[in-house]
Amino acid sequence: MPTFPSYDGPPLPEVLNPLNPRHYWMLADWIFFKPSRLRQYLHHADPELYFQSGWRALLSALLLPACRSLLWMVPILVLIISALFSAPASWAVSAAQGTEANWGRWAVGVAVGAAFGVALGMTLRVAGGVAVGVAGGAAFGVAGGAAFGAAFGVASGVAFGVADGVAHDAASGVAFGVAVGVALGVAVDVAYGVTSGAGVVLLFGVAFGIALVVAPAIGVPRSAVLDMVFNDLGGVLGGVASGVAYGVGLVRGVFYAFQVCWALGHLIRLDCPSRRLASHPGLRDELAVLPFPGLARLLAEVLAEDFPAGLRAARGLLRDPFQRWAVGRGFARFLAAGSDPLTAVYRALPDPLLDEYPVEPLDEQDVRLWPPVLALWLGELGGVFVDGSGGPFRSFERLAWVVTCYVRGRHHQQVAPLARFLLRLLDEEQVANAGPELKLLEEAATAVRGLPHGEEVALSLAALARLAGLTDLEGIARAWRGMGWLERLPKPPLRPQVVEALRGLGDVAAEVARYHHATSPATQAGALNRAVGMLNELEGYVEDIHLPERTLLRLAVRRWQSVVAGAAGRMGERALREMAPDARRALAGGARRADLWSRPAEPFPNPYKTGDPVAPPMLVGRGDVFHRIQGVWGSKANPDSVILYGHRRMGKSSILRNLEPYAPPGSLLVYADLKGESAFAEGTHHLLRALADAVVWYAEKRGLALPQPDPADYATPAEATLFFRRLLRRALAALPEGGSLILALDEFEAVDEGVRDNKIGTEIYDYLRSLSQEPHVVLVFAGLHTLDEMSRDYCQAFFGSYVNIPVSYLSRKAAEQLIARPTPDFPLDYHARVVARVIHETHGQPLLVQRICQELVNHVNHELFDLEPEKDREARVLPEDLEAVLGDDFVRGETRYFDGIWSDQVAGRGAVETALRALAAGPATAEALARGTGLPLPEVIEALTYLKTRDLADVDAEGRWDLIVPLMRRWLRLRSGRG
Repeated sequence: MPTFPSYDGPPLPEVLNPLNPRHYWMLADWIFFKPSRLRQYLHHADPELYFQSGWRALLSALLLPACRSLLWMVPILVLIISALFSAPASWAVSAAQGTEANWGRWAVGVAVGAAFGVALGMTLRVAGGVAVGVAGGAAFGVAGGAAFGAAFGVASGVAFGVADGVAHDAASGVAFGVAVGVALGVAVDVAYGVTSGAGVVLLFGVAFGIALVVAPAIGVPRSAVLDMVFNDLGGVLGGVASGVAYGVGLVRGVFYAFQVCWALGHLIRLDCPSRRLASHPGLRDELAVLPFPGLARLLAEVLAEDFPAGLRAARGLLRDPFQRWAVGRGFARFLAAGSDPLTAVYRALPDPLLDEYPVEPLDEQDVRLWPPVLALWLGELGGVFVDGSGGPFRSFERLAWVVTCYVRGRHHQQVAPLARFLLRLLDEEQVANAGPELKLLEEAATAVRGLPHGEEVALSLAALARLAGLTDLEGIARAWRGMGWLERLPKPPLRPQVVEALRGLGDVAAEVARYHHATSPATQAGALNRAVGMLNELEGYVEDIHLPERTLLRLAVRRWQSVVAGAAGRMGERALREMAPDARRALAGGARRADLWSRPAEPFPNPYKTGDPVAPPMLVGRGDVFHRIQGVWGSKANPDSVILYGHRRMGKSSILRNLEPYAPPGSLLVYADLKGESAFAEGTHHLLRALADAVVWYAEKRGLALPQPDPADYATPAEATLFFRRLLRRALAALPEGGSLILALDEFEAVDEGVRDNKIGTEIYDYLRSLSQEPHVVLVFAGLHTLDEMSRDYCQAFFGSYVNIPVSYLSRKAAEQLIARPTPDFPLDYHARVVARVIHETHGQPLLVQRICQELVNHVNHELFDLEPEKDREARVLPEDLEAVLGDDFVRGETRYFDGIWSDQVAGRGAVETALRALAAGPATAEALARGTGLPLPEVIEALTYLKTRDLADVDAEGRWDLIVPLMRRWLRLRSGRG
């Protein structure tokens, strides 16, 4: 599934300020030219609430300052824009009629339009999601105000110029539609790209509302309007359509007159292409529907000068279906001018930008249906239409494709067939069911053979298609014979991960061939077991390949796993049948009271850890965090800094201590526990000296010679900041080219405590921010949710400077692995109900999972070897073992997690404490909680929203709130003395 689009632009305000005139100009620019920034603004306000729908979610959104200030500003912006669009029209019509403009009615129209537009945008779209509702309210509020204001002037002179008989005259319906359409041109112009799915219903609703409000003001009965709508609906709709087209052309035409001149000016400017493209109207206006001359040529120049910048610009152009032509044509020019087009294509393919949605999705339907940017990009390279809307607006996307076909030009003849084949691979379900399309594969292989690295691409694609189609042991055993060409490839290969995966499949095929040729059961079993293990390892390796070829590799691995595992199972069954009956019964085990039962020779090892950071294999379920960090660091030559936030004991320290494999090559990772480093610090200079010691120590471990920190250099904060920066620069100079110095700073809240206790100066925040802006100095902070909030607060030093990554509960799959397979050779077996209940009670909280499992292993060992050793019991963790362990004493004694949450997130927050205690009684709606606690409903909703952002509570589809970790309910009851 694609990811939410990353933001690339000037810093967004945390909260729009209704008293700041510049913010009104910014909001108007978002609505008319940059709707993506309005979506990003709402997403940054609350990423989870962004996709929620319904009136309750909308009410929660209105409690957010970011949404509340937006809706305060909309009516004011409505009045300004409505006056600009409608007042001249009213004056012109009145002048043409020789009458005075009725400015009183005009003012009423603008006011009604403001209210109706905001209400319509909010109500019609509330079911689609909060983001759609708020953004729609803003957009259609502006548009609706303009539409109503214009209608009073235009409709009075044109639409309702006819007297009697208007109810049955289709021509007057057309006239009415044209008049309304001129005003609604603004609505369409604003709504395009800001909301999704409003469509004809919304447009007709606005037009109908205009008619009903305007009619009495100019002396036409409402009944006449109703008759016209229901008796001559075809004429009205035709008129509205004509008027909308006319209005869109009229309104956007004003913009294009300036934009085309602006674009032509970019062709004769002499500064660097990157700067010219960054300010080009094709990127500045996301709603442009006319091609800009020279845009494709400018994109090709930027790609040749700065490929990452060109790729970012192409990603921006792919947002607008009317400007995508420039991407295909620009890349065709760039690839034709270069000597190695395949390297350029495969340089772009793994870029995280291509794995995002084309535009910011507004609801769950968008999330489910929209393709990634990669699909659009490959479509443009291959000259193939790709539906960027995922279905609902296919006709609109098709129209944009047809309209812009005449400016697309020729595609790169050798790359286009490859792009078409790679595009087809993105549909994993289709490839899994029907296999890769062989005709496209043949065309792609034939086209690229004459290019540098073309032989590698052609042979590997053909091999992948062949290997993915094997479904029997004999075919797999023969597959390795055709893999010799891998060793003849030039080094380094174009796609080293794909080549390595193919070698891995060749090794698996060789093991299967050994199984076929062996006569000894032991040799056969060993070959199959090795093949199973290699395929399991290869499965994880393939998941890290961010290329379309991953589809075929994944299909091959999964099919081979099924075939090889089936053969291993059949061999095991055959060996079991050939055993003596007594030996077979001993191996089979039995129920807990079985006569034949074998006690282990020694206690089971206890691998679970609950205090110190862990490393693989105990570190499970954090692949998404590591890959996100790797993607952030790999997307730029100068990597961004990162914030990891979440509850205590979620595994943040373990992630920091295991970051080195994901760092850019040649980097130096320095880990520091700020809680320990600041414990005895009496100022900023002491803290910086401790960090300097850590830098020198880790550098020495890498064999880098750095001078030991001189206490005299760290005698005052001013000197310490100077000499610490010098030390970092020396460390960078000692690293290989392209390496970064990564400071992994754990327990950041200890710095906040030091600042509050006046042990550390507040200047530490600004200083750390300045360090993160040093070239190739990367900071990774780990802390509580307050650290995330600091980076989103406009008034804080960390605002907008970091990539924030949450560290939350383990997924079900990861929790199962931690419970049942904490180490590869863990011998103790768990009953399935035990695993399921541990996951349910803890919701995958890693500390709680490990604490319970640690007690379970101790309990089983105690029963097996300390209590009545002669008593038969199964060497397995059973549900009754979990009942014995998970008593009140365990919950009451587990203070490290629950007490930490209470003191960090809850204590001192009256409504939050009350709501959390009330949830200990069981799930309840916000209204029921308000009645039970006596708190006002808005306070309860605000407290519940706070608990949701802290990963402590959540709401189900029926509106009932509940604790995320069920074990916390017992802890709260015991804490309050209710048992």
